[in-house]
Amino acid sequence: MKIALVGNQNSGKTTLFNLLTGTNQKIGNWPGVTIERKIGKIKDLGDDLVDLPGIYSLSPYTIEEEVSRKFVLEEKPDMIINIVDSTSIERSLYLTTQLMELNTKVIIVLNMADRLEAKGIHIDKKKLAREIGTDVVIISALKGTGINELKDLINKNRGKKVINQEIFQSDIENQILQIESLYGVNRFVAVKILENDKMYQNYQTGQVKNSRQRLEEIYKMDIEEIIANARYDYIVNIKNRVITIKVVKESTSDKLDKIFLNKFVAFPMFIAIMFLVYYLSVGVVGSNAVDWISDIIDNFGQMVENILVSMGASDWSVSLVVDGIIAGCGAVLGFVPQLIILFLCISILETTGYMSRVTFLLDKLFKKFGLSGETLVPFIVGLRM
Repeated sequence: MKIALVGNQNSGKTTLFNLLTGTNQKIGNWPGVTIERKIGKIKDLGDDLVDLPGIYSLSPYTIEEEVSRKFVLEEKPDMIINIVDSTSIERSLYLTTQLMELNTKVIIVLNMADRLEAKGIHIDKKKLAREIGTDVVIISALKGTGINELKDLINKNRGKKVINQEIFQSDIENQILQIESLYGVNRFVAVKILENDKMYQNYQTGQVKNSRQRLEEIYKMDIEEIIANARYDYIVNIKNRVITIKVVKESTSDKLDKIFLNKFVAFPMFIAIMFLVYYLSVGVVGSNAVDWISDIIDNFGQMVENILVSMGASDWSVSLVVDGIIAGCGAVLGFVPQLIILFLCISILETTGYMSRVTFLLDKLFKKFGLSGETLVPFIVGLRM
């Protein structure tokens, strides 16, 4: 059986592919484009798994979307595994609504749901499965949980038929059904014909054009916008029915945010912390370290000078080595302790999460100068230099 793995970018698709296939995979390029594809055998099942490029929809706006749409329409996989980022379910389910129209069995894989649980957000997978009309499994690709349940669903759904869900308003659904009946195409192609997709220009008869024009007059917008809005309305309604939110105890991080991002306290606190950082790196600790290195260099230079003089070296060669090379290196090395302490302090602030909060805090201010909050670290180091 040929199975396509489809999902948004950064949804954990590659991690899931590696978990399902292990090292048994082949890598190549899609014909005509330079987009890498991965093909592997699912461990314990032996089915072919094809990892399609990360996409957000099956509308032909990018090369990746062209490649993915061409594959699912022409190669006709036996099943589609649609990996969904649970932390961004509204954006992810847009692609799902299109995949469900392909007359191919779809299994929805909710990834990163454990992150939502930590925030008190729960997704009822059984209710989602009923609402959207297909099986749903919750996994954590990062932790490797839920993989066996997914494999069981793949076995369970072999050869199963697809039940198309009506997600649009009745007047749009009627036009889609008419196009399906008129041309004998699946629901996905019928929607694309109605949208005047460039791949289906041969189907643009007077009847289709009239149907599209009537809908655009009713909704006062372009047909693609009508379809997109209807999909999002459907997704929002599902989200409201399957997601529950409970109040969770305020975390330590949230408490710190209230302090470090407070509009009255944040800037004075930032100035105080930066003063402490500079006091440590440039002040007492830094200056003592510089004096210590300076003494070592001076003593070393004096020792080298005595050796050279005893060997009968000329005055200019002694000056070159002692006053030039050794003193020059000493001047540079004098900054090293200060920089070490400075970067150590910055690392501590970064590890504790303070730097990311300050970056967010200063982003609006820095943007007035054409910069972003991320320039804070080079700005701090630059002031020291």
